[in-house]
Amino acid sequence: MNALMRRRDLLRAGAGVCLGPRLFGRPRSYLEESPDMLLDYLTGRLNALAENWDRERAKIRTREDLENRNRFVREKFRAMVHGFPDRTPLNPVVVRTFERNGYHVENLMFQSRPNFWVTGNLYVPSGKPPYPAVISPCGHYPEARMYPEYQAVYINLVKAGFVVLAYDPIGQGERRQYWNPQTGVTEVASASTYEHSMPGQVLLMMGEDLTHYRIWDGMRAIDYLESRPEVDKQRIGCAGHSGGGTLTLFISALDERVACAVVNEGGTSHRWPVQFRAGSRVGPSDVEQNLFPAALYGADHCDLHVAIAPRPLLALIEDYSPRFNAAAEHIRERYRQFGVPEKFATDEATDPHAWTPKLRLATTRWLSRWLYGRPGPEREPDFEVEEPEKLYCTPNGSLRYSQQGDSIFSLILKKQAALPPDRALPAGKSDLEKFRAAMREEIIALLHLRKPGASLDVRPLVTTPRKGYQVEKLEFVSEPGIYIPVWVFVPENARTPLEPTLFVNEAGLEADGMEFGLYEKLTRRGKLVAAIDVRGIGRTRPPHPPSSDRTNEFGHLFDVETAMSYMAWFMDASLFGMRVGDVIRGIDYVLSRSDVSPGSVRLAGKGAGALWALYAAALDDRVANVVAERGLLSYRTLAQVDRYTHGAGIFVRDVLLHFDLPHVAAAIADRGLTIASPVDAMKRAADPRIAAATYRWTAAVYERAGAAARFRIVPGAENFSLA
Repeated sequence: MNALMRRRDLLRAGAGVCLGPRLFGRPRSYLEESPDMLLDYLTGRLNALAENWDRERAKIRTREDLENRNRFVREKFRAMVHGFPDRTPLNPVVVRTFERNGYHVENLMFQSRPNFWVTGNLYVPSGKPPYPAVISPCGHYPEARMYPEYQAVYINLVKAGFVVLAYDPIGQGERRQYWNPQTGVTEVASASTYEHSMPGQVLLMMGEDLTHYRIWDGMRAIDYLESRPEVDKQRIGCAGHSGGGTLTLFISALDERVACAVVNEGGTSHRWPVQFRAGSRVGPSDVEQNLFPAALYGADHCDLHVAIAPRPLLALIEDYSPRFNAAAEHIRERYRQFGVPEKFATDEATDPHAWTPKLRLATTRWLSRWLYGRPGPEREPDFEVEEPEKLYCTPNGSLRYSQQGDSIFSLILKKQAALPPDRALPAGKSDLEKFRAAMREEIIALLHLRKPGASLDVRPLVTTPRKGYQVEKLEFVSEPGIYIPVWVFVPENARTPLEPTLFVNEAGLEADGMEFGLYEKLTRRGKLVAAIDVRGIGRTRPPHPPSSDRTNEFGHLFDVETAMSYMAWFMDASLFGMRVGDVIRGIDYVLSRSDVSPGSVRLAGKGAGALWALYAAALDDRVANVVAERGLLSYRTLAQVDRYTHGAGIFVRDVLLHFDLPHVAAAIADRGLTIASPVDAMKRAADPRIAAATYRWTAAVYERAGAAARFRIVPGAENFSLA
């Protein structure tokens, strides 16, 4: 495997510097012309949208124009986070109170929705109320509100006369899902971003998103402050750092009760246009910081900053940079258009990423200026932070291990039990056709499939002789900007027309394509075998390492594949759908050959390829027989656990509101379908009894179609046959 990867890397390196029309005397390939094809394609489409929205923003001339734009941004933002539920009783509980010099602290909990507890600390000044107040969502530190430098912020503010409500976001502090207080060990990863993206990607399949839950917790925190007699309801601010800075941005843009905001190192920049340097690291921020399909609406991060205007906004950063400065000037110009340039300001820490003493003072002074109408302190007061245990709301510092209320995963588990909606079994052939037609419409809509170009523009590269057969290596165009590598295994001295079989494997076409592999065995039986690499797979895999050091078992949450999936979702597209489209174009190619039997093809997929094959067969009647090997058992499988190893590339937004994989499989009836060795959320072999129960509806559809024998589930299949 290492040798194979070295050969691929050498090929990519050569392709990147080759300037001539041929490589070692062969025809020039699309790979040489576009070694970073998929990222170039995605960035090109995203940047075209950004350019269009830049032209629209340039038309904003008046305050009225700007107010209309802000209403549009808030409307689309609210839609992207799927709106908000009705307010329910907070049922607050003050677990403990302790006094300090000039203030007291309450360890408190409230329910942002029924039985969904938010843990926090309320800092209340000693003196004469009412006071202005501040909510502070935390950055991505596992300790959350108990992190020492965050405690320093709260103490700064309370000593300056503010009531402060610091609370734990989902997946942090006492709301961590994977931290075991008995062992002091985190089971998945120490970074809280894993606790966000793990449930966040599943929620997207269910018509929800984690951003919604996190913003709603913040809004309910404001509700709680308004219930306190010590708080002046007209003077409530929001201030957060890092991921808490982004959350401050989100809450403040949507909730106009926030009278003043401080976004500290929390995404003050333009998200688009995007560029990737050759060989650079690529990976997304955690899913709750990404809004889909924001690029379609031109809802850039800067638009969310502007949506806070004309309320006061302070944006803080580690060090001024061209990227930050450009965004700040964009925001500043909008505040000028509102006639309140003094209500936007920036400052830099000249220090690494942290809520440093300089930025703590800047925060307190800004909030003092706009919520008190007076200057803030010149120096930070002396104080000592508390030990985490002193701030606990639960006996052991964990809602999960204290078994108090719901977690985000238990909420997901409850919701998935009613998904997808029930479907009536087709009663006969006419009903079956209606079901298949309805499924196709839903699949096309959810996968955002587009009609491909007419020409395949096949580019032959080389023919490699092997023992008893030869391998034709070529490429075709799936759509403008996207080429698909193909290896075609052609038996020697075989009668034509040949029976064609198309393979698609998430590991790439070479995985089973070498000597003594599966494709060779089938070719020696006289069959023509074609194997393709859909976009971003195998030979077209983007030549970029994942960002950061996220290399653990769940590193897929932050890899290049996830980044590309998010890029597609930003523009209301689907990387998964694009790949299904590539498979259908592969069928076009195979059936265009003069040496194959016309009309139908056999299709097989492995891993994620099993799902691409299922969907392609459901959409394309030219597929006569399908084998799906080692594919995910069902989408609900992912919603029934708190961890999984499947990448975002197989996720389909909103899919469980419509159907699950057994419904896609049923849409293939009455053609042959084998589900071979399906896997669970951790890619382990699924229990055969669970697999049979999961596909009971599929089996019933096949039975009613009079084709019960054409559907089977085969555990532990090896080198399956399409005979």
